[in-house]
Amino acid sequence: MMRLLRVELRRLWARRITRWMSVALLAVVGITGASAFATAEPPTAAEIADAERFYAEELEWWEENGEEQIAACEEEQAAQPQPVDWSCEDMAPRLENYLPTATTFVPGAEERQMMGGESTDPAVVAVQSSIWNGWGGLAAAAQSATFLLLVAFVVGVSFVTAETTSGALGMWLTFEPRRQRVYWSKAAAAGAGTTPLVLAGWAAVVGVTYAIHAYFGTLGEVTGDVWLEVASYTGRLVAAGVAVAVVGVALGMLLKHAAAAIGAAVVVMWGSTVFTYGLGDVQRWMPGLNLTAWVQGGATYGVTVPMVAEDGTYYEEWVERAVSQTQGGLYLLALTALLTLAAVLVFRRRDVA
Repeated sequence: MMRLLRVELRRLWARRITRWMSVALLAVVGITGASAFATAEPPTAAEIADAERFYAEELEWWEENGEEQIAACEEEQAAQPQPVDWSCEDMAPRLENYLPTATTFVPGAEERQMMGGESTDPAVVAVQSSIWNGWGGLAAAAQSATFLLLVAFVVGVSFVTAETTSGALGMWLTFEPRRQRVYWSKAAAAGAGTTPLVLAGWAAVVGVTYAIHAYFGTLGEVTGDVWLEVASYTGRLVAAGVAVAVVGVALGMLLKHAAAAIGAAVVVMWGSTVFTYGLGDVQRWMPGLNLTAWVQGGATYGVTVPMVAEDGTYYEEWVERAVSQTQGGLYLLALTALLTLAAVLVFRRRDVA
């Protein structure tokens, strides 16, 4: 088995698509760096002066009309069918709301508290206020991780579809007729062979993002706990990359054509992200959400819940709910195992000549 694995790893890295995906990783790093450069620069003196002028003008208007605005807000708030808190007393202009902002590598405690929203669910608050959400440099870097996983998936798919369509797989089976060993060696090679791509790409993304924020002096509160979380995220991302590559091999074997396999995966992931808001709690079982939950340590989704006001009228309230990292990991493991089992059974019986 180890001999087959070594052969498959050499074949994987000898393929042109693997080299092109390495180039694609460089493009991802470059785009991430450009985005960080555009958002990490602190405001200039001219921008601060303009903000202070706008604030002074708004404050002057507020001193004349503020009491009327607060009264109107409280009146409309009291007229709502259910109890709400619009924080009418906090409507006065504040200078920080006019100052242009720059993202920090790690959001501060106040920013993370704001990202937590108004939910009373501790799991939701923990996810929304993590360093992987919101406006920080690390959160932006985490968005690039999606493309790293896509690279692993494409490499895994093309690794088997190219040999299937060219007839090379049938020829290979004349040398190694034990099909299960052939399949497992290819799946293992895809998982192991794409790990350096994912790991190197992620390290470069984080390194570039950190360097740009350090250059502008907008790192924020970078502590040892932050780097421990980055290390934990890296481990989960690498594991997800292995799983995604193995899933790519399975779909490639099942559908035989790279375009069909990649298209099916894109439609499922995109559809499960865009068109599932009306499905209520069924969203909990969508593949995209669970993949995010595993990699980022949790994810949230929203549902509308029917409520009854004190006067007996019905209304709907938007509620955020959390998907745990554990569920995301188990979901990804189960999905990988099921698709792999189906692919092995099909491969054992399919004519590949």
